[in-house]
Amino acid sequence: MRRRLARLSERDWRAIDRSFVLVLLVVAEANVFLTESRAGPVGWNMAVVGVMAVALLWRRTHALATLVVVLACAAVMAEFLTPPPDMSAQVLLLVSACYAAGRHEEGRLALLGLVLGVGTVATIAAIYDPQDIIWPAVFFAGLPWLAGRTLRNQTTLARELAEKAERATHAREEDERRAIAAERSRIARELHDVLAHNLSVMVVQASAARRVVERDPERAAEVAELIQRTGREALAELRHLFGPVRRGEGEDLSGPPSIARVEELAQRARAAGMRVRMRVEGEPVPLPPGVDLAAYRIVQEALTNSLKHAGTAHASILVSYEPNEVVLSIEDDGTPVDAAEVLGETGGGHGLAGMRERVELYGGIMQAGPRDGGGFAVRARLPTRPLVPA
Repeated sequence: MRRRLARLSERDWRAIDRSFVLVLLVVAEANVFLTESRAGPVGWNMAVVGVMAVALLWRRTHALATLVVVLACAAVMAEFLTPPPDMSAQVLLLVSACYAAGRHEEGRLALLGLVLGVGTVATIAAIYDPQDIIWPAVFFAGLPWLAGRTLRNQTTLARELAEKAERATHAREEDERRAIAAERSRIARELHDVLAHNLSVMVVQASAARRVVERDPERAAEVAELIQRTGREALAELRHLFGPVRRGEGEDLSGPPSIARVEELAQRARAAGMRVRMRVEGEPVPLPPGVDLAAYRIVQEALTNSLKHAGTAHASILVSYEPNEVVLSIEDDGTPVDAAEVLGETGGGHGLAGMRERVELYGGIMQAGPRDGGGFAVRARLPTRPLVPA
């Protein structure tokens, strides 16, 4: 029922109001014509009652003015024509006007309507029946006004609750959009890290295989096997990233990327022809999942850059567990490379910029740039405890 009422347009409501007033007008005029206790000319009675009924057409937009017209007509009828106690139609019109004042007027105007309605009805009652004043004033003016006011408050509350629910829905949808955007950004970074590293290894090995395929077929076969294994590992990481598409398909994963598996990155780089020295200092401690993944990706990205720019140079990886933080240092002694060049060649912000974003996300510090004497260095410090909001 409420939904049907909510769908009614302003034009529909105007039609309903006109029909309602027309019914009241017909009933009032019939009551004037048929009442036996009528006083004064029939025409004047019908005219004044007609004004009372027609005034209700404006009860939604000018409720107080409508009430004043109805009360004035009721006073005229009581003084010169048929008084309200002798004509039930007048009482019906008066009740409708008092209800409209409570339903459609704001604050002080609504209270003024209550005072006028109760006062006028009490005055008319005092004139015709001094022993019965309170009951007509309360029943024919006070209660209709109170019913209209109560319905108005409930309607206002329902509207506010609906608006609040709509705002909450919009806020939830906006949060979902932000979460989706953040997840897409994360997946983009993960894709870059997985593909850039493994494809770099595969490209370097494919180049090496082409050079040795004629003079050293066995070495070329080993390189081809490494390319195949690297591709399988890349596919496994992608399946881990996106989730299995079908149950029972795909290769078993050795676990999510973790700094504990950084030796695997070093082995891939060695297999690609780079001489890599791996060193771990301090007592390894469990890292928060995000920090653990960030540390792994930083080493992966740094080695990828080294493969691209340093070729078969020496590289070193240091993972140092210090109180409350883990320190990563990845260096190579290849051809000096400008940091801006590395940033540009790794995807317009997904290389060094991506590493720096990961580090800052977890409250760490990162430095990257050419080394004195040649090569490139990446150093990062990440907290080993989750950040506690202030």
